[in-house]
Amino acid sequence: MRLKRGGSFQTLSGSPEATKMIGYSLGGLLARGDTVFIYGDIGAGKTVFVAGMASALGINEYITSPTFTIANAYECETLFYHFDAYRIKSPDELFETGFFEFAGGDCIVAVEWADRLEGFKPDNCVEVWIDAAEGCESSREITISFQ
Repeated sequence: MRLKRGGSFQTLSGSPEATKMIGYSLGGLLARGDTVFIYGDIGAGKTVFVAGMASALGINEYITSPTFTIANAYECETLFYHFDAYRIKSPDELFETGFFEFAGGDCIVAVEWADRLEGFKPDNCVEVWIDAAEGCESSREITISFQ
């Protein structure tokens, strides 16, 4: 797969391993200041995708969804913050997470459940949609759009 910055890219994933590799491809293109908004239903593969991104950034830790902690931080060449906005109910709660300090700053940020933060999308935002592929429950249609 040859993913490039700019425009949009759409592909089909037939397994969690393939979803992770697509995340890895995106992770290899990310730079300080980039924020990735990830959209998808429960079980779509958002955390698996983020694990691929993290791996490309040189993070060898097991990546888990920060559903209860809201954010996880990982050290690599740059800091990598993984947010889960599922439990965010208000801008005040979002402010308390440190999101505004990190998004678009001197680190890379990934946000699961990004639909809950639509009004707070930073300039350097990459959007990823992970949807069940029509006719096959285990396949995912992944769309990546660079702003």
